[in-house]
Amino acid sequence: PSELTRVARDRVPLPEVSGLCSVVRDGRTTLVALGDDRVSIAMADVDESGVPGTWQVVSAGDIGARPGAEERFTQLESVALDGAGRAWVLTEGTSLLAGVDLDARTPVAVIRLETSSIPELHATWSAADASRAEGLALLVRGHVLVVKEKDPAGLVELGPAGDDALGISASTLLPQEDAFEASAEQLVALAWWPWPHDDVLEDLSDLAVDHAGGLWVLSDQSRALAELQLPLVPGDEPRLGDVLLLPKKIAKPEGLAFLPGGVIAVADDRHDDADNLWLLRRDA
Repeated sequence: PSELTRVARDRVPLPEVSGLCSVVRDGRTTLVALGDDRVSIAMADVDESGVPGTWQVVSAGDIGARPGAEERFTQLESVALDGAGRAWVLTEGTSLLAGVDLDARTPVAVIRLETSSIPELHATWSAADASRAEGLALLVRGHVLVVKEKDPAGLVELGPAGDDALGISASTLLPQEDAFEASAEQLVALAWWPWPHDDVLEDLSDLAVDHAGGLWVLSDQSRALAELQLPLVPGDEPRLGDVLLLPKKIAKPEGLAFLPGGVIAVADDRHDDADNLWLLRRDA
């Protein structure tokens, strides 16, 4: 494995940052962070060297969330942006996928995630204290790829009932400029890939797509990230490409995003006011 070295540190003005993503719109890169303990999103434009500018925070009140949203939308674990400027937020405890229009500051959809279609997965997903969704990648045709953290870790594709699994490839990952199709009120599990690489990544904390279209998974416990070899076909075992080691000072890496200038952003899920965003670069 290669090691990542520190370029800079920054502070996302949210407690317990649990997810990151980046998007390029109108030639401008925006980094979006998600707070775990309440409905809160922070955004900052990123310069050509990968350094974020001023952060803007969007709270539940800002988006006109309905009463009870704070209770339903807890344990926020991952965020992904589509080409329509909508942030798609994943909850672990209540297994919901919620969309927020960041320009209009309005909610656009709430979609339930249902795993009972795959009994092997559902048995470990439905337990009261289960570790569930921790990472999210948007796919075409309203499908999503979700990371299950542990016990066991794995990858699950969900889509509208009646659809076949698409698998994961360059042609099924949602292009950055496209809007996510959110027509279904529920997404059901269509494919399940148990994680066979516990010796490399002990658990799975986030997903991110790099600038070349590569799909990467982050591990909290192993303090590492690895590229998934694509395509990933239902029934096949996930294969790994490059593995990158994080600095040991990152206590709890929970979010991953790829920025300009070869910078890799990793969120450190902290409870204090210290810098919680690491900007890293791969050693030559």
